[in-house]
Amino acid sequence: MKGSASSTRILVVEDDPDFRESLSEMLSRNGYEVLQAGDAASALSQLAKSDILITDVRLPDISGIELLEKVKAQFPSLQVIVMTGYGSIKDAVEAMRKGAATYLAKPFEPEELFLHLRQVEEFIRLRRAASRAGRGDLVGSGRAMQAVYQAIDAAAASQVPVLITGDTGTGKELAARAIHDLSGRPRLPFLAVNLGALSRDLVESELFGHEKGAFTGATKAKPGRFALAGEGSLLLDEIGTLPLEVQPKLLRAVETREYWPVGAERPSTLKARILAATNADLAGLVADGSFRQDLYYRLDVLRVHMPPLAQHPEDIPSIAAVILERLASSASVRVPAPDLAPEALAALVTRPWPGNVRELQNTIEKGWAKGLASGHTVARIEVSDLGLEADRGILDVPFRDGRARAAEEWSRKAVTAALAASEGNVTRAAELLRMNTSALFRLIKRYGLGIDNPSPRR
Repeated sequence: MKGSASSTRILVVEDDPDFRESLSEMLSRNGYEVLQAGDAASALSQLAKSDILITDVRLPDISGIELLEKVKAQFPSLQVIVMTGYGSIKDAVEAMRKGAATYLAKPFEPEELFLHLRQVEEFIRLRRAASRAGRGDLVGSGRAMQAVYQAIDAAAASQVPVLITGDTGTGKELAARAIHDLSGRPRLPFLAVNLGALSRDLVESELFGHEKGAFTGATKAKPGRFALAGEGSLLLDEIGTLPLEVQPKLLRAVETREYWPVGAERPSTLKARILAATNADLAGLVADGSFRQDLYYRLDVLRVHMPPLAQHPEDIPSIAAVILERLASSASVRVPAPDLAPEALAALVTRPWPGNVRELQNTIEKGWAKGLASGHTVARIEVSDLGLEADRGILDVPFRDGRARAAEEWSRKAVTAALAASEGNVTRAAELLRMNTSALFRLIKRYGLGIDNPSPRR
């Protein structure tokens, strides 16, 4: 049979060279990239380059079951198909219990192999899609992020100005880009300008452009960000820092779709959609007179609020997975994304993250860099790599004190941490929390932690 081309890389581990070569050739003909190993030792050195492992149960150095255990210890997400030539149901059951995706009893037909491969590939695809579920580069499936996605969808369906609010590091620019991409403008320019980083004297010129001779040093005409954005989207970040004297000119541009470059004798047409972002309280700035009320109302037609990471810690595992995948894809050689040890993931989930996703990313990047500095392939990041040994977060808070301060928040974080530490095994999580499994199920549902019909993992 001829399969469709696949980017999946399969490692075949088989001590019979003739069968190994025959199986590898069949896989190659069907579009797979194939690696080969005649024993477990050779296989272990190639795991970092593999997406799926197909191994015989009987190997010359250790058994396929022992190899499976080593694989799952180093690369828990690597999918394994076990082959047995002896019709041993006991071996097959043991392999599945140890984490194999499926098994094949020799001899098997090619159709049977490719059926299992398609199922495994679909599982990998769905897992990756689930980890990326969101809008654009935004990740997360908890209630807080679902509200963000609804607001983004509403903004993308309209052409009116949008105000994006949220603390530093929450992903306001990512939200703006998602609105841009979903509003039918993905091939048009998306420009982001940080108003807080612009000189007060040059902010007007940077936004609107200027004509030659408009001021000292203006030796030639220069288009501003309004013109450069064309018919795309222009994000005005840190809008609260816009000088008061420039605010009426921005208000006029938003209202009339016309703006005046500095020194121009006629207005230019504003074609871009205006998006604004702020980590400041604009209403407070209006109250103290440093921001115009009419401009505030004109920009705040639709609002997208980005919640701090502390309000949706249940999304940290999927955010961390995406960060690790991006680090792996940017490496000089192709490597699979490393896994986070359960203790490391629990430590990340229970941190307060005042710097939000930006701080989380920085911490994970440091852990990745520490592994690279050792000269070894980064397969698993431990809590020590992240430098979080001394910070156990919520687990250091006595229950009585936590309940007095914020019982509901503490409870949600404890449940999320236990699920992370147990790698999603609800029964084990209940044991860690020393609570009834049924009660834990109710809390998972109540906190919207993204587990549908939860059941104990095997």
